Amino acid sequence: MARDKNSFQLDDEARAKIDMEFSEVSQDFEADIGRAADASQMNEDDAARRSSRRPPQRRPERRRLRPERRRVQPVHREVYAKSQYEDRIDEEYEDDLPEEEFIPRRRKKHRLLKFAVRAMIFCGVLLLINIGLLMFSGQLWFNEPKKRDYPIRGPVITEKLGAVEWEKFAQQNIQMAYIRATKSTVYEDERFKKNKLGSAKTDLPTGMLHIFDPMMDGSDQADHFIEVCGDMDGRLRPAVEIKLGILYRVTSPDMDKIAERLEEFCDCIEDEYGCTPVIKCDAVSYENVVDRECFEDCPIWYESEYTKPEENIRWDFWGYSSRVKFSFYENRRFLEMTVFDGDEDKLDELMVGY
Repeated sequence: MARDKNSFQLDDEARAKIDMEFSEVSQDFEADIGRAADASQMNEDDAARRSSRRPPQRRPERRRLRPERRRVQPVHREVYAKSQYEDRIDEEYEDDLPEEEFIPRRRKKHRLLKFAVRAMIFCGVLLLINIGLLMFSGQLWFNEPKKRDYPIRGPVITEKLGAVEWEKFAQQNIQMAYIRATKSTVYEDERFKKNKLGSAKTDLPTGMLHIFDPMMDGSDQADHFIEVCGDMDGRLRPAVEIKLGILYRVTSPDMDKIAERLEEFCDCIEDEYGCTPVIKCDAVSYENVVDRECFEDCPIWYESEYTKPEENIRWDFWGYSSRVKFSFYENRRFLEMTVFDGDEDKLDELMVGY
């Protein structure tokens, strides 16, 4: 039978159970409220203590240090503390360092590297300076013909050397010499006569040199040379030097005309002394003037200070340097040095009257 809801009543035992359970829930609720209050009080106390402390260093300044570090193997934080960044890390940040950390680049190695680079640059500059001084003094040159290949060599003597002690000068490591005599149609070397007389007292083979003027008549220049030099028996064949300077290259002179004048000079010398002269030239004059059929009987004195003459160039004398010094002459000037392509017997064939 269904009971009426309005007539439902609890007995004493049910009421006692409900009161007991309600009291337990109430006690638990009060305990939770008490713990929440204690926690809130502790948070307030901690906030007060933290507010009384010095604020920690700002993180952005620490983060700016990180890009300067490189990744390395994990090390103990004591190794990190010994680095040069120790002053930049405060006590609070140091306590938070993990076991694996970055190590900054070692500036000591960079200093050593910079020092080594600077030392190498300094040594290189010093070496270049020494090479330049040796080349300027003539002790070191671009090419140096070996003595065993070219045993006969000798200098060109001019008035710039001053007085020459020929008896002592001829005893040095030279086997021949050429003395400058004339230039163009009127010039005569100031010390030619003294050099000619002094060289005649020695056994050193010597010859006379004329500086050719491409713009002047060849016969007139030959007459001037013959008048100044006179008899040349027992001497080396006369030599004539022809060079085309910058002026001649710019003005583009008639090379055929210059070759014709030089041929006239050679013909006059052959008529007077019975032999063709030695033609002294550089690469430009050889290519444009001397390398012709009309000069095939003339010995060639080729100047090349940086390399040996090429195989297609015909030469008997090779002027290899203009910065050589000897003793026993007044002015300590540089000499032009030349080697002869042959032995003493071949050199004797170049004597006047041979």
